[in-house]
Amino acid sequence: MSAELVVFAMVLAFTAATIQSVTGFGFSLTLVPLLAVAWEPKAAVPVSLLLALATNVALLAQVRGQVTMRRLPGLYLGLIIGIPLGVLFLERVDADTLQITVGVVVFAATILLYLQPSIDAGHDSFGLRLGAGAMGGALTSATSMGGPPVVLYLLGRETEIDRYRATLLAYFLPSGVLAVTAFVIVGRIDSDVLIITAAAVPAVVAGILTGGWLRTHLNAERFRRIVLGVLIATSISVTILAIVG
Repeated sequence: MSAELVVFAMVLAFTAATIQSVTGFGFSLTLVPLLAVAWEPKAAVPVSLLLALATNVALLAQVRGQVTMRRLPGLYLGLIIGIPLGVLFLERVDADTLQITVGVVVFAATILLYLQPSIDAGHDSFGLRLGAGAMGGALTSATSMGGPPVVLYLLGRETEIDRYRATLLAYFLPSGVLAVTAFVIVGRIDSDVLIITAAAVPAVVAGILTGGWLRTHLNAERFRRIVLGVLIATSISVTILAIVG
């Protein structure tokens, strides 16, 4: 592992945290595809999970009183089902296939965030929450990007932005804990992953603070659209590199 890789990971972590702080999304979507190109894709996923887990702990502590608790049991049970499936996928695919998967997930998630569709808000059930949680869990442990299915479920149901973000964070926290635990069991958390993660933590803190400052000086919606455009270009580039590569 080179010093250049560590510095690159720190720059990515700073950028991803800044985007997350300004727009409320994009940490793993920014970090994973680019780190996967520069490094081993199967190592980029646990690094992103560890950094996102630390971020979610801090953010959830601020908004825990806004969580819609009745939605969580179905989502959590889905996690328990989905995470082992994602780990199984990660263990069995080769690096190029994983990189292509990451590119496709980033592209689909970016389109979702741009269009902001929602499942019929009049229809809600334990089974729907179970399905969203399971799909999110599988994507979390396979790619570190498990948000889209749960975002899709919550859009239109949580009309108050604070409750929406708090409930999403309440899903992400155990999702990260379970995925990291699974990675420890299968041996994916090695010394290189821990070194990169430790080096990137200060960059994440700096990114969160920078994003907080930028929120008061930028047009947030314009910045959001720029970020979405960059993510689409990144996802296409990552997928092409994996295919030709």
